[in-house]
Formats: sequence, structure tokens, C-alpha cells
Amino acid sequence: MIAHLSGIIMACLGWLPALIVFQVKKTHSAYVRHHASEALNFQLTLLIPYALSWIVFLGLGVFYPDQSWIGSVLIAVFWAVAILFGVLGSLGANKGAWYRYPVVIRLVK
Repeated sequence: MIAHLSGIIMACLGWLPALIVFQVKKTHSAYVRHHASEALNFQLTLLIPYALSWIVFLGLGVFYPDQSWIGSVLIAVFWAVAILFGVLGSLGANKGAWYRYPVVIRLVK
């Protein structure tokens, strides 16, 4: 559950607690490994839109300062997505379900 909720507290660094949980708990059970790898994959996937949002924010901020709010909105939207799916993942883990994130690049198995 900690791995799922790590993105709420640490937006761009949410992969770090998920990686720690994955490395420490992966041998305990297949269920724990599944949830830790799902959370880690989701956080790693979110790095792509976060990076693009920051590029938009900084790029527009330099060339069109009045339009840099677009990057801020994108960052907020992706953080809201991280919160939503993190809560859904932790609720699924708490109920005993094998939760899978809907849009994830599966890098860790």
C-alpha cells in the first residue's frame, strides 16, 4: 500500500519509495511483489508526462511568459492522475485484489 501511495507525497520522485518497497519486499509473497511492481511501473511511466510538462512549463516560461500556466496545469493534471490511481491501487491492495494500473509501461516484472 505504501508503494501505491508514494506518488501522492513525492510527485516526481514517487518511483523511489516504490523501488525500495519492491526491492525489500519482493521475496515475501507473489501478491506483495505484484503490487510493488505495479506501483513502480506506474511511477516510472509517470516520469514521461512529468518531464514533458516541465519542458512545456519552462519552454513557454522563457519564450512566452504569459502562457507558462499551461505547463502548470499539465503538471497538476498528472499529479491528480497519480493521486487517483494511487488511491485506487492502495484500496485494491487493501481489499486483497490484484490491482493493475490501466495505462502503464511494464518495465519491471
